[in-house]
Amino acid sequence: MADLFKEKWDAFCENLKEVGSIIESESSLSETDQAEGYRYLLRLMRLSLEMNMEHSNPSTPSFYNLSHETAKIGADNPDNIYLNANIDGKQSYEVYGNIGESDYLSFGLKENRYSKDGTMVSLGEIDLRDMTVDESGNFILYIGGKTNSKNFLPLPKNANMLIVRQTYKNRILQTHAKINIKTSNTSPIPEPLTAVKLENQLNQSLAFVSGTASTFLRWVHEFKKNHLNQLPLGDQDFFQAAGGDPKICYLHGYFDFDDDEYMEITTEIPDCEYWNFQLENHWMESLDYRHYPIHINESSADLNKDKSITINVSHSPEKLKNNLITEGRKNGAMLLRWIGATSFPIPTVEIKKLNSLQDR
Repeated sequence: MADLFKEKWDAFCENLKEVGSIIESESSLSETDQAEGYRYLLRLMRLSLEMNMEHSNPSTPSFYNLSHETAKIGADNPDNIYLNANIDGKQSYEVYGNIGESDYLSFGLKENRYSKDGTMVSLGEIDLRDMTVDESGNFILYIGGKTNSKNFLPLPKNANMLIVRQTYKNRILQTHAKINIKTSNTSPIPEPLTAVKLENQLNQSLAFVSGTASTFLRWVHEFKKNHLNQLPLGDQDFFQAAGGDPKICYLHGYFDFDDDEYMEITTEIPDCEYWNFQLENHWMESLDYRHYPIHINESSADLNKDKSITINVSHSPEKLKNNLITEGRKNGAMLLRWIGATSFPIPTVEIKKLNSLQDR
């Protein structure tokens, strides 16, 4: 029996080495980009093991964080707390708790196919504005089954993931939502782990890491080629197919400017529930928002007199309005998002010389 487990473990380790080829395929990476690339794969493995091993049973569902401060996927929002749960389209569930002080709270049913073709198509969405909540902020959301409640999402047979997005304009100071999930029926006791089950979990985890890293690297190549120092509207259907919230408009771009330059972004702010702008590395991970000013929203922004916003991005701190920092990196991805917007203004992006500031 020991040999059987060793064989499976050795196979997992060999296959994990092969995943490194995703990083090795990139040319002209800086030392930082390369180091962050291998860290990215390790972070994805941490997340994948949580999803496929620790929280894998949809009959005994539990929430895990598929993006958080130290492990990130696909332009994660620094203002968000993400909750994910593995579900089964043949069952029914109750999601319950308290909304706290969340500015936006949405629940999305997905078919997670990152390990197969890099997609995570939406199969049903509901957010706080469409739900009934009591005076204390408590709620129950019914997923699948039959109910007369307004708080209901039909559950398609191919749904295998629930994503909860909690968005806060000041995530540090606001009270976070408390959310739980359970099956509507009595949950069976999980069976003991077997060699076959472990092998499947490890294989699924590797496939998720490979599929996720490959998917967002393709995105980066597209942004670097066609969205360089721009924030165009882009193909929203394409972004939604990878797990986006249909209520969110995503404007992705890629920045690249020299040490003696800075990037000035100016845009109107549409009528919307929420907006923010963020900086990311080459692997589409948000930069380290724990220690650097890398994102901005309406709670931290200093607006222009006409209510537009000008964001100034530099490699190191400068005496600029709404100054965000790239942590010293020359290049990376960036994203502006609008939630529930009634219009979609396109920002102007200009690369300017730092010495021009002396003439102001």
